[in-house]
Amino acid sequence: MKGIMLNESGDLLIQPRAEPDGKISGVVVDDTLIQDSAIVLGMNQGEYKEDAALGPNLLRFIRSKADKVRTEKQIRIHLKRAGLDCDELMSKINIHLKST
Repeated sequence: MKGIMLNESGDLLIQPRAEPDGKISGVVVDDTLIQDSAIVLGMNQGEYKEDAALGPNLLRFIRSKADKVRTEKQIRIHLKRAGLDCDELMSKINIHLKST
């Protein structure tokens, strides 16, 4: 899915350029699947006002005895709730890791 990209600090990613008609533009629009997923996975429930149930609360799994299946289920539920495809995300991550 295409959308507005953010930089490392969460601000709009802007790369200024002059258009042929003299106007200056620069907001970067690209595939935001990984960016959107990172935002969702970093959230805790209640942080997003429009959907208070969105947010997998992954920090609670750090010192818990949660197994991989439970953690992955939590991730899949919240990515789906945000309208993101977990399988597509995993394939993009794998492709990205293999190319670097």
